[in-house]
Amino acid sequence: MATTVDVVDDGCVRTLVMNGPMSLNSLAESTANALHDQIQMAERDENIHAVVLTGAGEHFSAGGDAEGVLSAHGPSDDDAILRFMRAYQRAVRAVWESPLPIIAAVSGVAYGGAFNLAIACDLVVCSRSARFCQVFLRRGLVPDFGGAFILPRIVGMQRAKELMLLADEIDAVAAYDLGFVNVVVDTPDQARSHAQGLAHRVSAESRLAVSLTKKLLHQSASGSFPSALELEALSQTLVLGSDKARSAFEAFRER
Repeated sequence: MATTVDVVDDGCVRTLVMNGPMSLNSLAESTANALHDQIQMAERDENIHAVVLTGAGEHFSAGGDAEGVLSAHGPSDDDAILRFMRAYQRAVRAVWESPLPIIAAVSGVAYGGAFNLAIACDLVVCSRSARFCQVFLRRGLVPDFGGAFILPRIVGMQRAKELMLLADEIDAVAAYDLGFVNVVVDTPDQARSHAQGLAHRVSAESRLAVSLTKKLLHQSASGSFPSALELEALSQTLVLGSDKARSAFEAFRER
């Protein structure tokens, strides 16, 4: 049975749980489609201000189910393979481009596409059991879920090449040292709890200001400094016109 995506709401925080423990929460085409759809639904819900992404049980996810696609369709079915890839890409774009802050809570394995799905999130919290691996070359594959785009932007090109070409497993402490994990805690339950706590913290801020801050950060990676300043000016003008921004600004002045 393919991994499903369960939804749990806690106030303004929505948790998406990849639920398929028998397959280590592997990512089927239907799983990727569900992730994409659930993130878009969260964005349309004005009561949701942040999302936590995690896996059921002791693991985040073993990554994409390429073997399932090949066994179902065969290696000569290019259309099925391409459809599978497009589903993955829609899912990771939904995470990367979401106006909502998305926080990954990682325990156990985060291999292949699941590694890249986690680092597409805005923050990553992991337990000490977490193990990350860009396992693609071991399986005769190339990186997917946008990893060749995302990983160098976080760890730099040389470290990204090392992780992808050598395909070594990285533990939680090494992941923190490399900079793609923000917080390491002891247990899987603590990882989920801490991620939800961070989500509630950022949810207390203006939804618009958080969204535009994400946009400014992403734009800075590829745009020019003048274009970044222009977007900054437009964004600040927009948020200063909101009631929440005016209230927050007045509260700051009165401290």
